[in-house]
Amino acid sequence: MNKNFVIATLLVALMAVTVYSFPIKSESSVPKLEFHSAVCIYKNNDLTAPCTHNAMMNAGLNWTRDLIGNAGAAGAMKYIAVGNGTNGEVTTQTTLNAEIADTGLQRAAGTYAVVGLGNWSISHVFTAGAGASSLIVNTTGLFNDTSGGTMFAGKNFANSVTLQAGDQLNVTWYVWVS
Repeated sequence: MNKNFVIATLLVALMAVTVYSFPIKSESSVPKLEFHSAVCIYKNNDLTAPCTHNAMMNAGLNWTRDLIGNAGAAGAMKYIAVGNGTNGEVTTQTTLNAEIADTGLQRAAGTYAVVGLGNWSISHVFTAGAGASSLIVNTTGLFNDTSGGTMFAGKNFANSVTLQAGDQLNVTWYVWVS
């Protein structure tokens, strides 16, 4: 069986298990991307009724998806970074702990794909360069620029990945709004 196929399959399975089975924080403490809005109606500066919540339409979900993730949009959150950090995710982080900036694993533009209504993915296949020798990768972040920029989200892997020169690491972010 092809070694790259086996490695890619194992990495996809690892990411799926990480995302869905081993939450680091309790469900109630993890920030979620949600839509909150209220509509207030005033007549002559007087509120006519209590402000009420409204619904985001399917077109609005897709517009949000495309604005945040679309590779063609300026400022899109499409750049994937990997690192070898020791800290867990902290919502106040603005940089990826111990981001790797060389050996073929430097931050790179990911490929944007529509997954469904309000859902998208950003993915990139990194190839470890000649300088990689037992290089440990255990964090990833999603940014809006090739360096610096705004960190949209970050994640520590449940299991570190050790790379040698020529190894490939496929990082795929799945994001959705509801």
